[in-house]
Amino acid sequence: MPTYNLYMGCSVPANYPNYEAATLKVAEALGMELIYMDGVGCCGSPNLRAIDYFGWLVVNARTLAIAEKNGHDIVTPCNGCFGSLKDVLYHLKHDKEDMKKVNDELKKYGLELKGNVRVRHVVEAMYTDIGIEAIKAKVTRPLDGVKIAVHYGCHILRPKDVTEINPENLDDLLRATGATVVEYPLWKQCCGATVLPVNEELAIRLAHDKLKSMKEAGAEFAMVICPACGNQLDLQQFGIKDTYGVEFNLPVLFYPQILALAMGMSEDEVGLEMNRVPADPILSHFVE
Repeated sequence: MPTYNLYMGCSVPANYPNYEAATLKVAEALGMELIYMDGVGCCGSPNLRAIDYFGWLVVNARTLAIAEKNGHDIVTPCNGCFGSLKDVLYHLKHDKEDMKKVNDELKKYGLELKGNVRVRHVVEAMYTDIGIEAIKAKVTRPLDGVKIAVHYGCHILRPKDVTEINPENLDDLLRATGATVVEYPLWKQCCGATVLPVNEELAIRLAHDKLKSMKEAGAEFAMVICPACGNQLDLQQFGIKDTYGVEFNLPVLFYPQILALAMGMSEDEVGLEMNRVPADPILSHFVE
């Protein structure tokens, strides 16, 4: 059984316990052991990076060092956490001077970062370590032909030489449930979550344009793998209604929710009632 350090981050347990529950249930069904990390802090996301770069390096290096000490790679269900941890690890492995400065700080906590740990998004680990065929073998209620658009998220795609994520892998994971992946023009566009605290008008416009692109391409549902993106595309549909007078009514689900339902788990087990735009229409598509 593959074993991982689980870095849950702040947003998932605080805002999306349904995402957390579905991730744990799917991982258990796939034979993945996820161990919550003790004694770790917030990744700081892009906000801390913008105002205190060295502090952002240290706080993430500390998490990486704890993972190294535990002896397992890190997985996280949050694109923001994934991006911060991957960026910091990449930078420190390529900058010996900063690595020394950071390790001087980590000595205060009895830690040292050597750079041997790997960081992956939890769905990436499902793809690489479990595999598509093994995942398909667990699907008992395929979503045959249901049209779903994938929102990958900025921090999972950029910069590609750091994230090492191929977006086609997420498409393959979704197809493993039987669903049809909907291609749409704005698939690379930001959802607007990051700019929401400083420019709400722009954030709502970005979400509006993204959802419009999905709907016009024929999507019945949207899939995300990030709590911030999920919040922006799901909850923000109410802000879009107020601003533009448009109701997209496009349910937004996290990938583990979709996979868990396709594996035969119940809507209660994946917290479907917590999705802001009602997502229960997906239940009518499952083929028993």
